[in-house]
Amino acid sequence: MEALQSLTALFTQHVTDAKSLDVWAEDGELICTQGSFVDGFDIAYTVNINMTGVDVQPHILMMHLVTWFNKYDMNRDEKGLPTPSFATELLDKGKCDIKLKIDIRESYSLNENVLGNWQQNETRYECISDFHQAVTEDELPTLEFIKGPEGDLPLCS
Repeated sequence: MEALQSLTALFTQHVTDAKSLDVWAEDGELICTQGSFVDGFDIAYTVNINMTGVDVQPHILMMHLVTWFNKYDMNRDEKGLPTPSFATELLDKGKCDIKLKIDIRESYSLNENVLGNWQQNETRYECISDFHQAVTEDELPTLEFIKGPEGDLPLCS
């Protein structure tokens, strides 16, 4: 449940302290196919985030969340996930209580590993989360045109 841990870190590092924050998962589902060989599975769950008496404006909090989605969960529409929901109560002295519900779907894969903790057909595997930060354009290698036989590329005019 790497997304749950990542969201917890986001809120404790950038929004509020751990005393004002409760984060937990509920309504979890195991999504898998059945057969003689298992190559992975998905888990779907709802992350609940409750913050009490925090000194952050709700729209600033939402910007943190949008930034997290852009780094870690860009394909929410492809996964069929609903948009996050929230409730806010504005308190005295600029503080507020905020509740968020965020649906998550994470994939796990089996990677061959001689020290892995899962064995199928005499091969050992490690079960690992596919959750990771999205690659940015700056991190991608430069595209190179490789010249093949004459006439492969259009002439430039």
